[in-house]
Amino acid sequence: MAMAVGRLRCVFGPRMYHVRPGQPRTAVITDSIWQRPVLRGGEPGHRQATWAELFFDLIFVVAVAQLATLLLEHPTWRGAGIYAIAYIPVWLSWIAATFYANRFDTDDLSQRLITFAQMATVAGMAASVAEEAAVQFAISIALFRLLVAVSYWRVRMSIPADRGFADRMVGLMSVTALIWFASVFVEGNTRLAVWGVVIAIEVGVSLLPSSRRQRGAIPIHMSHLVERFGLFTIIVLGETVLAVVIGVAHAHWVGSAVVFAAVGLTMSFSLWWIYFESVTGSPLQNIGGLRPAVWVYAHAPLVIAITALGVGIEVAVFTELGERLEIPNTLILAGALAVALLAIAFVLAAETPSEHRVRVFLGRLPAVLLALAAGLLPVAAQTLLVALAVIAAAQAAVDVRTTRRGALPRST
Repeated sequence: MAMAVGRLRCVFGPRMYHVRPGQPRTAVITDSIWQRPVLRGGEPGHRQATWAELFFDLIFVVAVAQLATLLLEHPTWRGAGIYAIAYIPVWLSWIAATFYANRFDTDDLSQRLITFAQMATVAGMAASVAEEAAVQFAISIALFRLLVAVSYWRVRMSIPADRGFADRMVGLMSVTALIWFASVFVEGNTRLAVWGVVIAIEVGVSLLPSSRRQRGAIPIHMSHLVERFGLFTIIVLGETVLAVVIGVAHAHWVGSAVVFAAVGLTMSFSLWWIYFESVTGSPLQNIGGLRPAVWVYAHAPLVIAITALGVGIEVAVFTELGERLEIPNTLILAGALAVALLAIAFVLAAETPSEHRVRVFLGRLPAVLLALAAGLLPVAAQTLLVALAVIAAAQAAVDVRTTRRGALPRST
């Protein structure tokens, strides 16, 4: 038995293995395999993302890469719309699992198996996007939500005080899963419309006053949640770097391509600097309010735009020196930077006291408008890259200066 317990320590790790004084060894083995969900949002001190959470996020790297490829291969208005409507449920899947883990994660064997099953469905999402297989994509999204429902069913059975919230989440995830399953029986624009409806249901229910009251009654671990959002932002910023590398490779390391790839990277570095220099996650302290909802959901257009920006940079780097981009690619490149800057403006406005919120938001609009204006100019791809890089770098410089001078007002 001692050997068995020792093996459990090695396999499941020290965090899963807690021996209480006088605890029977059989109970130790049982607890390592199945632990009841516990409320972890109020735990004191810093809490890092677990190895399982990092592995989970890594699977989303593949999904994001495939979504970028989808946009790259279909740079049209319809292609951009399909890209966005496919990206949002993937991101909402990450949101659902991340908030569950923040509040109730036990990291025992049973929850790890649920997490691994979720990862398998994310891999299914990625593969179906790569093959443009809408039926398989919808099924993968539906299965993910059923697995989230299973996790919340465990909460329902284990934490009576949180049963109301768990019931709502089980119901929401189950209903949306059924609608995703139902979408496989229709085709074309009708299927896309169904997807739009189910996305609206999932987001809309979370914004209901009753939903926000229930969320507000269950504490979160703020530093852990802010770290998870930061990690996902890093993932999509990494995709822009990958896109630049691919663009240089396709251009066979032509000198001009290398130079303008570096210019393109300036936009990625600037967005990284703006986000991680300025964003604190302060609204999450009152998770039941509207400001945290704005803070969370503003990350959707942010990551969608950053991923699209990588696609635009890749195309621009590969374009022959002096040639203009086609209009759709121009709008993707300039529009993506504008949307990313606008999304960050919403995030920062949510972190700002009400008396300063409009000023903080409007202070970022000039960069947004300049990016859009640059996209309308009849200039070469390389000139557009330089102009957008200058806009992004200038906004980063302003934000860094403002933040370090303490001139950016914060809510508490």
